[in-house]
Amino acid sequence: MHASARPPWWLVVLLLLIAFAFQGSRAIWEPDEGRYTGASLNMLASGDWLLPTVDGEHPHLTKPPMIYWAVASSFRLFGINEWAARLPGALAFVGTGLLVFGLGRRLLPAKPWLPALVWALSFGPISGASVVSTDSLLMFFETAAMLAFVEAWSRDGASRSRWVLAMWLAWGLAFMTKGPPALLPLLAMVVMLIAHDRRALRGFFPVAGLVLFAVVALTWFALVVRQDPDRLGYFLGYEVYDRIFTGTHQRNSRWYQAFEIYLPMLIFGALPWWPLALIGAGGPRAAIGKLRMRVATRDREWLLLLYWFCVPLLVFFLAKSRLHLYVLPLFVPLSLMLARALTHWQWLDRRRLVVTAVATAVALIGLKGVAAYWPADRDARVMASAIREIIEPHDIDEIVFVDMRGFHGLQLYLGVHIESVRTGNRPMAPSRFVAEEDLCEEIAEHKHNIYALKESRVPEFVASVTDCEAARAHRIGDFHGDGNRIALFVIKPVDAPPTLEGP
Repeated sequence: MHASARPPWWLVVLLLLIAFAFQGSRAIWEPDEGRYTGASLNMLASGDWLLPTVDGEHPHLTKPPMIYWAVASSFRLFGINEWAARLPGALAFVGTGLLVFGLGRRLLPAKPWLPALVWALSFGPISGASVVSTDSLLMFFETAAMLAFVEAWSRDGASRSRWVLAMWLAWGLAFMTKGPPALLPLLAMVVMLIAHDRRALRGFFPVAGLVLFAVVALTWFALVVRQDPDRLGYFLGYEVYDRIFTGTHQRNSRWYQAFEIYLPMLIFGALPWWPLALIGAGGPRAAIGKLRMRVATRDREWLLLLYWFCVPLLVFFLAKSRLHLYVLPLFVPLSLMLARALTHWQWLDRRRLVVTAVATAVALIGLKGVAAYWPADRDARVMASAIREIIEPHDIDEIVFVDMRGFHGLQLYLGVHIESVRTGNRPMAPSRFVAEEDLCEEIAEHKHNIYALKESRVPEFVASVTDCEAARAHRIGDFHGDGNRIALFVIKPVDAPPTLEGP
């Protein structure tokens, strides 16, 4: 059956409504949103679009620069505010929804809009698009690559070649968003072709496509490694090997935590559609039976969706670094499978589907509204308001967090650099290439810093300042952030009277 090439107007309106509702209302939350916005602000201020930094000085290479480029560009066009910070994620959400409609044209031509509806009205995708992160952009580029693969798989001749090139361009952009994990759907595609359509495999790896991928995906890495060859070991070791095989990153590395992290995200993230799909299939046993039949008959579209979903999920379970949003791109194949299961269920007629969709849309927008105004101890706007009153009488070069992760989102509200230093031998850096400055060196170089630290570390900090030089730490106030009471200090000459007690 022929499917319309254009998405229906109501689908576009729905995607825009879900994406942009309350998008600028919620404050920047620490630590991840703060880190991405802070690095983007530094990129915009310095004009250095090659090396991201979280403190304005030292390279921060935990992710390729795509997210920083996107957010910095949004700041330049629309001003420095929360709405602009989240604009790339919102646009990626809308774009991914349209790409899912494109996949629906090939994989569900009778109702090509249904997969996009299921995807847009699931909690998982909008939870990723509502925060400043790499995951929504990654989902967009991965979906674009898989759509190009599906289109190429269905064509011959010059048209097929163009789609194959488009696929490799999209894989390159995905790689520039999150590095090697972006290629997991490509791995699924290769495994599926080897198992079920080996003769077609070679046609998807033309020299031109591989060259295009290399130029787009690897140029930035080559430039930063050329500046410092040790960075190659950092990328391959710390960012790839350690994330997969070790618990170095301390991100839920125990085996059972894969179930704690991913299963709730997938189960709650795909509501309300997977219970409806199970009911429509006649229950779990019947659903499994139908799926086995499709696999046995080598239904290549179902096989593609299964490999696309299962291969990356298996890798996520085996890897030692695990976060909820890692599985965000898997909601695309999951939504396509659920839509294919729902499309023949007679009970779910147009009226019931509209009621379900409207109720779900209201619930999702309501949840975004609640999150926008719900008090949170990670709220950088609230922290900035408290800090502003304390530091107003002082000249400030930077706010320096001591022996703790910096709240980089404060830079958006206060307009000052945020940095971190250490006392003693405590490891501080979020990556090995965020160089730590010694506290005494920081005090000597900057006379007008504000120092922030947890209450429990105040005595050690005061003693460390005294050991540095003829200076004394003076407490000027405190605020609450990320579940801790944070003390603020200035450094003054030793002959100034000490004021170590809080207000």
